[in-house]
Amino acid sequence: MSQRRRATRGMQRGRLLPEMQQWRRGWHRLLYLGLGLLIVWLCMVLPLRSGWGQAVNPAAQVQQGIDRYRQGDYLGAIALWESVRDTYRQQPNPAHEVILTENLARARQAIGQQTDALSLWQTAGNTYRQLAAQQPERAVDYTARWGRSLTEQAQIYNRLGQYRKAVALLCGEEPRSAKGGCGEESAVAIAQRTADRHGEAAAWGSLGQSHRLMGNDDLSKAALDQALSLARTLDDRTLLAATYSNLGALKTRQAVVRYRQANSADLLGDVQRAERLRDEGRSLDQSALQDFQQSLDWATQPAERLRALLDAIPAYDRTGNVAAAQNARQSVKALLNQLPTSQDTLLAALDWVRLLMPASPQQPIARSQCFTLAANPGANPAANNDAKETLNSIANAAEKLGDRRSLSFALGELGHWYECQKEYEKALEITQDARIAAEGEYDSRYLWEWQTGRILQAQGQTTESIAAYERAIATLEIIRDDILIASRDIQFDFRDSIDPVYRELVALRLKQGKPSELLPPVSSDQPDSLSRALGTLDSLKLAELQNYFGDDCVLTSRNVDLTVAQKLLTEGDRTAVISTVVLDDRTAVLLTLPNGDRQYEWINTDRQTLRDEVNAYRRGLEVDFRAYNPQPAQKLYDQLIRPFEPLFQQQQVETLTFVQDDILRSVPMSALHDGTQFLIQKYAIAYTPSLQLTSPVPLARGNLRALAAGLTDTSPADSEAGRFDPLFYVSEELDAILVELPRSRTLTGSAFRLDNLTQTLFSNNFPILHIATHGIFGTEAEDTFLVTADPPENKLTLNQLDRLLRGVDPNRPVQLLSLTACTTAVGDDRAALGLAGVAAQAGVRSVLASLWFVNDAATSDLIQGFYADLKNPDLSKAKALQQAQIQLIESGGKFARPAYWAPFILVGNWL
Repeated sequence: MSQRRRATRGMQRGRLLPEMQQWRRGWHRLLYLGLGLLIVWLCMVLPLRSGWGQAVNPAAQVQQGIDRYRQGDYLGAIALWESVRDTYRQQPNPAHEVILTENLARARQAIGQQTDALSLWQTAGNTYRQLAAQQPERAVDYTARWGRSLTEQAQIYNRLGQYRKAVALLCGEEPRSAKGGCGEESAVAIAQRTADRHGEAAAWGSLGQSHRLMGNDDLSKAALDQALSLARTLDDRTLLAATYSNLGALKTRQAVVRYRQANSADLLGDVQRAERLRDEGRSLDQSALQDFQQSLDWATQPAERLRALLDAIPAYDRTGNVAAAQNARQSVKALLNQLPTSQDTLLAALDWVRLLMPASPQQPIARSQCFTLAANPGANPAANNDAKETLNSIANAAEKLGDRRSLSFALGELGHWYECQKEYEKALEITQDARIAAEGEYDSRYLWEWQTGRILQAQGQTTESIAAYERAIATLEIIRDDILIASRDIQFDFRDSIDPVYRELVALRLKQGKPSELLPPVSSDQPDSLSRALGTLDSLKLAELQNYFGDDCVLTSRNVDLTVAQKLLTEGDRTAVISTVVLDDRTAVLLTLPNGDRQYEWINTDRQTLRDEVNAYRRGLEVDFRAYNPQPAQKLYDQLIRPFEPLFQQQQVETLTFVQDDILRSVPMSALHDGTQFLIQKYAIAYTPSLQLTSPVPLARGNLRALAAGLTDTSPADSEAGRFDPLFYVSEELDAILVELPRSRTLTGSAFRLDNLTQTLFSNNFPILHIATHGIFGTEAEDTFLVTADPPENKLTLNQLDRLLRGVDPNRPVQLLSLTACTTAVGDDRAALGLAGVAAQAGVRSVLASLWFVNDAATSDLIQGFYADLKNPDLSKAKALQQAQIQLIESGGKFARPAYWAPFILVGNWL
């Protein structure tokens, strides 16, 4: 049975960030004083009037609202304050009305009405700006309050997952370090200008939280350090407790990254690196626990202790401190019983349920919103029942409070509990209620639509299940840009929380079809199950790339008409498209022929076995010191190519384009072997990460020239990139380019720097950018870079490369990016995603790159042959690469081995 996956972002959106929880308590004291003055004013200027009724006393209503708010009766407080606000609008006093506006905003936040609260805070902020202009004698005070209202607005944007908007309010549009200064109308700058040290500390703390959620660890740490320094100066226990808690949360996030990287190293067989990364993760967890303890030591209120304890539990679990973890769980449960019912309390209770399942370095993030305790055979039955009862209690409390978000998550998790128990009718009923409660909350709604699909499939209702999956993906498409780039936490668990929705729908659709059945070209008005599966698969590829890069820039080509792209793919060069989708139990291979006919076959091998076979194939390819063993290549050929060979011959296919999935991304198809010859000797080969990201415009051959840069000096040992030896044949490689493309320019030695690349590229028209240097493509985008001569980092990140290429005159774009001497590790399909996505991320049409480091002499020979054939307008880029690879194969020397020619792949447009 499919387990419910996690939805970190939903919980992140729901949490009230701790530094603001705690700062507000001090700020509330000031506001209660302000409301006291308001009460006096009301008594003086708004005496009882018969028209209002003798029982109506505005001053008394304000005080009653304060009392109810303190008691947790937020609905009652709202009703009273709304009545007072309507009353004294008859005798306007903006200075007093704005206080009620702020408190109405807080009360609405407490019951989960975030959009309404945001509007109220915006109104308050505008009022303070007007008051500052109208009353110069109090301008500083009102301006400071305007700045604090911006911080409050930013907190709501953080709840809604709109972290960039939060950062813009707190510090300005562009990411800045703490030392770099903030925009003058930002919360930080306003607090500094008005000497509002408490407001500044709160703004820095909130900014640190926003950057953490976006994955900007350095910016987060810098902002939190500023907040901590101010809190110490102010000797404010609340601020100190909040900031230490946030620093601990940042370190646990970094620890999770290390554990993820360690798991990836395990898959690659790199035991030493895996252990080093786990040691780093444990060290970060232990440091985080010290911060959490500091937070607890400074805390004075139950709510201050609650978040620190919740965030500490996974770190206790991962470091093996079972007793401390259990004590923390018990303490959280006790604290939850002490606090009034609010959205914060309810979402914290949901966190507590999630944390009943211990975390571990192998599964470093507990399943978050996706409650899996019931699905764990080793789970404590008492804890299991406790979780069910708690979920019921949360749902009842949320319904009473009117908090539909908390209600949705509580019901959804309860529905999953019944799903895990295989009580499908009850699970479906409750899950439908969860979906209704989440009508306007897309990040939770897709979870319950997906859950509905799983339950219906378990009941054998395939058609209804597909419809539910389609609704889930339609919802995901609405929020995909936000959910995949906003929070790095969700990116680490992309394969748990988003990827399966697409894959499971593809599998359901393919099960409706018939393997080996040749289908005619798809009809645009009546798409069949295979075409729908291909469309879903392409959407998955877009999501994977966006997830890897954590940036919406990857979608710049998304407006390309898919039908136009498909037409060029299938007819432009007698091209057949082969797409793969790897499922847990088998793999589908989907074919689209030049005339539009389609067919698919199943590889009846489970995911892990396929990974082992593919990794063995690649390891064999990289061997350059002994005879090549073609058997692994022949087995994959029989699975991926041979079933379709008669169709290739019938339609005179000349080029194969692969849209690869999972582990198949990490290996070249060119070296597949039919028992007689390599696949590249029969077909030109190209790859595209997604049809929607493939530009339909071919390379213009009339003015071919390149800007060619390369590493000819050893990088310093103390550089951020590490020590890299020079590539001795780079000069020869670049000279060969000058021979074939005489109008080209070169940058070598100390001239191979980003500023020189930028200046030269911007001032000239270079359709080709060729970079011959070490390139490391890692599991995460931040681990991916090219080595340059830029001190002290000596590296060019993908984001820097992206900005460089996007700065080029759009009328003279770089059309081909060549990257030689690049490396992706065996078995690391996440790293292969980075390589496959360079073209899309950088906005160029095609990328020529290598999957592993190659002898630079062989590279020089291959590159010279490629550019020589590229000048021929009758040859596509894919065929030019094919000819260069065949030339090495037929050379008869050591360069004929796949280790020297197979790693070179062409990604993107191949025409």
